[in-house]
This record gives sequence, C-alpha cells and structure tokens, in this order.
Amino acid sequence: MKFEFANNSIYIVPNSLKIKLLEILSKTDKIYNITFISLEELEKHYFFDIKNEALLYLLEKTNENIDVLKLMLKNLYKIELTKDYKETKLNNLKNMYYDLLENDYLIFDKGYRDYLLTKEIHILGYNMLETYQKKMLDDINTNYLNITNSLTIDTVYKYHSMKDEVIATTLKIRELNSKGINYKKIFIAGIDNSYNYLFKTIFKMFDIPISLQEGGKVTSLISIKKYLKTKDINEIKDIEIKSKVMNIENELNYAKTSKYYDTLLKDKLNSINIEKKELIDSVKVLNEALEIPYLISDDEYLFVLGFNQNLLPKIYKDEDYLSDNLKTKCNLNTSFIKNKLSKENLIKVLGTIKNLTISYKLTSLTSEYAKSSLLNELNLKEIEDVNYKYNYSHKFNNYKLSSVLDTYYKYHEKDKDFDYLTNSVDSSKYTSFDHKFKGIKRNITPYSLSYSHLDDLAKCPFKYYLKYILKLDSLKENFNTKIGNIFHSVLKDSYNNNFSFDDSLTKALNNNPLDKREMVLFERLKKELEDIIAYNKKIEKRSFLTDFYGEKRLEIPLSNNATLKGFIDKILFKTFHDKTYYAVFDYKTGSATLNLDYLTEGLYLQLPLYIYLINKSGLFSNPSFVGFFYQYLLQNYKDLNEKEKNLKLVGYTTDDKIILSYLDEDYENDSFVKSLGVKKDGELSSKSKTLNEEELKDMLKAIDEALEKSLKIIDNNDFVIAPKIINNKNISCEFCPFKEVCFVTANDYVYLEKEKEEGGDLNA
Repeated sequence: MKFEFANNSIYIVPNSLKIKLLEILSKTDKIYNITFISLEELEKHYFFDIKNEALLYLLEKTNENIDVLKLMLKNLYKIELTKDYKETKLNNLKNMYYDLLENDYLIFDKGYRDYLLTKEIHILGYNMLETYQKKMLDDINTNYLNITNSLTIDTVYKYHSMKDEVIATTLKIRELNSKGINYKKIFIAGIDNSYNYLFKTIFKMFDIPISLQEGGKVTSLISIKKYLKTKDINEIKDIEIKSKVMNIENELNYAKTSKYYDTLLKDKLNSINIEKKELIDSVKVLNEALEIPYLISDDEYLFVLGFNQNLLPKIYKDEDYLSDNLKTKCNLNTSFIKNKLSKENLIKVLGTIKNLTISYKLTSLTSEYAKSSLLNELNLKEIEDVNYKYNYSHKFNNYKLSSVLDTYYKYHEKDKDFDYLTNSVDSSKYTSFDHKFKGIKRNITPYSLSYSHLDDLAKCPFKYYLKYILKLDSLKENFNTKIGNIFHSVLKDSYNNNFSFDDSLTKALNNNPLDKREMVLFERLKKELEDIIAYNKKIEKRSFLTDFYGEKRLEIPLSNNATLKGFIDKILFKTFHDKTYYAVFDYKTGSATLNLDYLTEGLYLQLPLYIYLINKSGLFSNPSFVGFFYQYLLQNYKDLNEKEKNLKLVGYTTDDKIILSYLDEDYENDSFVKSLGVKKDGELSSKSKTLNEEELKDMLKAIDEALEKSLKIIDNNDFVIAPKIINNKNISCEFCPFKEVCFVTANDYVYLEKEKEEGGDLNA
C-alpha cells in the first residue's frame, strides 16, 4: 500500500484509518505537519456542537424516550433551517434546533472555517457522504482521495457448511504461518458472533491465537447492575471500568438532582464496552476492512468469510429515524442509494487488498444461505473442495477421524480421507468413549434450592449439574411465559381493595411487553382473565379464609450452605382460636402433575413443598392445614358450564369436615374442589383427595428425606446421568434441553414403578 502524504494538511478519515496512517507515518524519515480529524468531529466544528446538558433539558421538557431524543439530536445537521416542511417529524427537528439555540445549548466554533481554509484538506474512507456534507467539504476546498486499485483475485471458495468454511480458513492460515507469516499480519472479516465458537474451537486445535470481538456492554455485568441500584462505586471491582464510571459520574454532576439522573447514567454506561485484552501476535477480526480502505497493508492478509446474499455487500433498510420518504425531502441518501454505494464501495475497498481470500457457505447449524449476487458480477471462479492437510495438528486429526468414523458407522459412507485417517491416526479412543459422569472437584459455596431445582435434580442429577452448576441453560422468555407472568400479576392485584382490572393489566403489560402479533393473540385472553377473577371472587365468598398473601416468598435454612425457598402464588388463611387455618394455591397456565407417591424421590414436590415451608418458616404461629391446589387457567371448553368446571381446584384437602367447611361452606352440595364429594351418609366419597393428620406428617417426613438426599447429591458432587422412568414413561428426557449432550443409554435409566399418576389427568 503506497500512500503519499501532503504537508500542512488536514486528513478527514475514520479513527481506524487514522491509526493505520499514523503507523505508516512512524516509518518515514520525513516530518509532516498533519492533523487527522473524523467527519463527525468536523461537523461539530463546522456547524455546531451540542452541550451535554441539552439532553437533560429535552428530557425534562418533553418527557420523551431518551433514545428518541438522541436520534433527533443526531439528525439536526440534516435539515435545512430556512425551509418550511409540511412533515411533522422534520418540523420537530427544526423546532428543536431553535429551542436549543435560544436556550444556549449549542456551541459554535466561529473561527474554525477560516482556519480550515489555510490548510490543504483531504478526505478518505467515507463512502456514504450526504449532500449537506458534500456542501460543507466543498466550502472548505476538500480534495477527495479516490480508490483506483482493482481486485487482485479471480477465485472464490465455496463451502457446504460454516464449519467447513472455518476449517479450510484455519488450514490456510496455519500454512501461511508455516511459511513465516506472523499471525499478527493475518485478519478475518465478514464474520459475526455466530462464527465465534467454531473459530475458538478449531483455532485451539492448531494452537493459533485469535482475538475475537465478543466484549459486550458493561451494563450486562452483575457489578454494574448492583451499582445502578445502590450507586455505591465500590460495587465495581474492575479498576479500569471503575475509573470510567467515576468519569461518567463527574460528567453528570449537572444532573445529580434530576429525576432523570438514572436514565442518563444508564445511557452513558451503555456506551462502555467490556474490553477484552487482545493478544499482540494473534489473528484479529477486522470487519471494518470491508468498508474502509487501506486498513490492510501489502504485507498483510485478509480472509473474508460469509460472502453471502444479504450479508455482503452490507444491506441498508428503510428503518432509520428519517424514513426514505422524509430523506427525499431533505436531499439525503435513501436506503436504495445507500445499497448502491455500499456495493460500489465494497468492490473498491477489496481492490486495495493485495493478499485477499474470499469464501461463502451454504449452511450453518441453524440456517441456509445463498451466495452473494455480487460474486456473479465479479465473475470469480468457484473452488469447492476443502484441501485437508494433516501435518499441522494431532488434535485436529483426531477430531477429523471421529467425524469420518461417525459418518461411516451411521450412514456407511466413506469420506475421501477415510483410508488415510484410519491407517494413520490411532482410532482406539473412538470406541472407548465413556459418557459416564466422572466427578468434579468443587468447593461448595452457599446455594439455594427451590421446587424447580429439586425437581430437575430428582429427574436427573446430571441435568441439575449442567443447568445450575455449569449454568448452560438460559431462560428464553416466550409468549407463554409472558402470558403466565401477566395472569399471575393481575390475579395478585385482584385482591387489592382498590383493584382496577384495566390499571392492573396495563401495569402487567408494561412489565411484560408484547409485540404487535402477541397483542393480537392476547386480546382473546383478556376476557378469560376477567372471567377467572370473577369466578374466584364468586367461589371465595363461600370461604371462611378471607385473609390473603399473594406471591409470598418463604425461605428457610437447610444446612450451613443451603437454603430452601418458595414463591407461593396465593395463600388464603384465617386466624381463629389461636390457630391459623390456611390453604395454598398455585396458578397454572400450562400443565402440572399432582402425585404424592414419589415425594421421597424428590418428584412432584411443588405444592407439598409449600406446605413444608409454611410449617418450617414460622409464617403462622400455629398453622392448621386446609388444603393445597392447582388452578388451571387456560383450557378448552364448549360452554360456560364446562369452563367453570375446568376452573375448579385440583388438589388435596384435610379430611376434617369442620375445617373443610372453612374452605368451602357448601362443599357438601357442589364443591369448587374437583373430585371432592360427599356420600349419602355424609362421609367424604372415596374419590375425594384428602389427608388426615398422620398422612400430613408422613408427607412432611417424606420431604425431609427428599431434601436430605438432594443435599447429599449436591454436596458430594454426585451428578450421575440417571433419568427416571415411571410406568414406562420417561419423565426426564422428553423436554430436556441437554439430551444431545449426555449420550444417555438404556443402562442409565432408573425405573420407579408405583401407583399410576394422579395429577396428570386434569379431570381427576
């Protein structure tokens, strides 16, 4: 790359190109009087800059969303102040400018233009210049530096999968290194985070150091989340991040007493990335090299992966703050023009790279791809074969051997390298694989257990290990989860004296926002929710238990390290003659199993565990059990009669008929507890699910045993693969997110054969 510098000049370039040009300057003997400035900085000097306090002023004046206001401020340069617009959005920008001007929130550098006219000015690296920017640049006699280079390659590599693309690229990079090319001279572009795992895995096999772009925002850190709550700077242990946060605090001194301080603080923190320390002699990701020219020197190498349709060239859509329609009113580049410029610029930038390799893939684990149409225009010859070489990495050779053997044993197909690999690489380890959990060394730190923890542990200890020790599972909030949260929230509020359905629903929707499609679906469920509340109020008029706890959190210690916690949807209770009579309820928008036969195994503990917590926590000084129930909220029904039947409670009650009447004074005629009935002689029917005092004690004793077993497994790190089979049904693996990880075999299953399940049938 040859670059001729002019003395007494200003170069308008992106920051990344500035660093590259400074690197070139450092290697020359001549001393230049040169200033580098970005286009964004130039605009602030040429037009105006905006004071930090302006954002707070606008927040307090408009109460608008901070992101919207920031977008508006960013677009202030793009309107013509002398022009009258018919469009509200454009006039709002114009009015905002004059408002800020009048209140002294704009900074003007009046002598800067005259200073610029004394310099020779050059611009390079900006391919999306707007008309207003060109007018500014022409006004200061800017020289546009053009890219004249042409593409140096005539081939493109085609790969069936992303994995093949990464492996082939790795082999090419390893070969370059074997020829004396330092890894710091090799760059990768065109990739996003979906490539990271493969690059880390494959590069590690070849001992190739790589610096990936995977920092993230500091607001994702637990320490920052705590800081945002407490404002205690000592919550942040990282010295560099702490220093940056302290600087932000100083910047925001002007907003300390404002109600928008937290909003501004979080916004500023969102601008800080978690910086990962780059290895000096490593392959680096440089996606900017596809938009900004001359970032790759002639002695450096660039591998461009993912040259697929809709990925390269970069696609711009009509989704900016100013729509394409409004952009035409302001003489700005529309998405159509941007896409044209994007394609032209990519071709030019690629032409500046001497050592270039381009590839595309057809599939990944989750998607299929088409090659970029630009490749047809460039008329590049396609090369499809992955040229595997086995003289660089024993780890890779073993990995490849396992892959070809998998294909052979599963599909009876031989890879072209099958004979070489099976004769040259030791395959004994392939047939000696043992999937059993081998144990771990782990210091036990304080932990808490809930029903879901215990249920996962009981169904398969290995699942608990992956989910809660390694934390491999991530909760993805879907529509069903949101609906459950909304229903629970409104149902809790329905017991407030000043309850308003509309107000409560609005609050729940704000906390669990639905998109447009989800809102359409939810409209049909609002009436269901109102009917459920009305039904509960109707049946509870028949109950003596008139006091209420909603979403009650209980927690008790189990050992020096472990605590047991529960979050109970509803407790109805009444204190009478020094006893507190109580019943526990859990709302279900999905399914649940009610079965007391497997309590000692730690299965189906949810409702019994709530009774255990109430008895052990001291919530009530002298508790007396009335019942525990599921209420299934969303089920199919043909008519109102069937709908109310479906809303009946499913669970167990006391067998004491006097106490039972506290729950439902009319239980003898038409109980709102499913299957609870009375025979002609006044005794409870055999179908009624009841617990006497001894049975209740046995239930609590069974939970004690289950907890003791659970603590022993966790504290001894005994996380074996042991899924449970009940009545020939695998209750552990069917919906397990880790079933592709454990390689479970028939010998791992644990059979628990007892009575048939009771609670799976909602009509039971």
